Amino acid sequence: MAHILVIDDDAFFREFLCRLLAGEGHEVTRAASVAEADGQVLAAEFDLVFLDVRLPDGSGLDLLPRLRALPNEPEVVIITGAGDPDGAELAILSGAWDYIEKSASQEGLRLACLRALRFREKKQDALPVRRPGIIGASAAVERTLRQLGRAARSQANVLIVGETGVGKELYARAIHDNSSRAQAELVIVDCAGLQETIMASELFGHRRGAFTGASGDKPGLLARAHGGTLFLDEVSELSLDMQKGFLRLLESHTYRPLGENREIPVDFRLVCASNRELADMVAAATFRADLFYRIRAVTIAPPPLRDMAEDIHDIAEYHLTRICRCAKLPLPALSTDLIDLFCGYDWPGNVRELVHVLEALVAAAPLEPELFPSHLPRDVRVRFVRSRAARTAKPTQPPSRPAGPDPACLPYSLTADVPLNWDVYKHTAHAQVERVYLERLIGACQGDIRTAITVSGLSQSRLYGLLRKHGLGLRPSGPGAAGTQ
Repeated sequence: MAHILVIDDDAFFREFLCRLLAGEGHEVTRAASVAEADGQVLAAEFDLVFLDVRLPDGSGLDLLPRLRALPNEPEVVIITGAGDPDGAELAILSGAWDYIEKSASQEGLRLACLRALRFREKKQDALPVRRPGIIGASAAVERTLRQLGRAARSQANVLIVGETGVGKELYARAIHDNSSRAQAELVIVDCAGLQETIMASELFGHRRGAFTGASGDKPGLLARAHGGTLFLDEVSELSLDMQKGFLRLLESHTYRPLGENREIPVDFRLVCASNRELADMVAAATFRADLFYRIRAVTIAPPPLRDMAEDIHDIAEYHLTRICRCAKLPLPALSTDLIDLFCGYDWPGNVRELVHVLEALVAAAPLEPELFPSHLPRDVRVRFVRSRAARTAKPTQPPSRPAGPDPACLPYSLTADVPLNWDVYKHTAHAQVERVYLERLIGACQGDIRTAITVSGLSQSRLYGLLRKHGLGLRPSGPGAAGTQ
């Protein structure tokens, strides 16, 4: 949906065009003169302007410099009278996107609007987006950034959804930094920590003497957000009563500080974030449907880290550099084995979990020139190994029958060489399954005995006994430890 301004003193054509555009789902504002249009462009942002040249108080072309100077410069379509030979020339010389005649068909008017808006969307996609802290060049990241850029250049409310740790606050900051409100403040409200008893004081502020201990005026978060962006983090955690209060605020854009007897207007852009499915909460009657529809005019979903394998190296290096700089430590390299381990992990905690793992690495090996999986804390290594084992163990295809395994697929083709005596067959199969398991365990744990003991659930003596039986080895954990055979 676009916001369109129609400027024409011909009441019949103006209302006809406004009804047509509104029927296409757009928000439409109308003006009949240069003076009225001047007020409209100052009061709101528009994506497209239909502009009549001949207006009762001057030429519509006089508005073009003001439209071009707007932070969110709209596209302009010139309106000309039927058979006006100067229409195309006026459009070209004025730099307008196109021109239409008042005698054009409904389809012609609709197409002129559609072409202008498509051009605007492509132009905005090509504009660079400032994105401090958002790292990556994968298709998933680029797609999300294009959505972010379009959202930032509008005034629509934005809902950022995604798993814990994907960086929803970073995306909220980027929306603010790329918007026309970037010079004002981004005010963050942690809804999970917002207590109902102090919500009014925190948000609305208070006047001196409003309650015991109010020794002076205190501006609330809304006063700070005036002209800027209000970010409601974890909006799903608001109680139903608090949701009702926010809905009223969004409808009226006014508030009353405690101890004040008048309503104060406030102008802010709303961005919300949630890691829960708000639609499910609406169905369960734990989140207001009217508030849900208000806050989700635009929805942005930052990708989880498991869908950004090609970006993991860059993301890890960015945060490792930041961690080492803060700790005043030399910057180590990330080994290929470590990056491979990172890429094979599911990252349920996303970027936040990656940062914690990098902090643990730096703490464990602060002066090492290169970081390896062996530098990871044991509990982290176990978590990674179990995740990788679970992923590789997933069947690629469902079994075709419920019967046992195909004998031809048993280790080392048992059926080819083993006598069909049951005891011999069973003993040989068991021994070969043991060996296959141990080889897989060694590979998954990268030869580390402590990790293997934790992952396998075997006692140290039992594991060593199996390794000796099959002539396999694991290295003992600890500095300077020699390999064990």
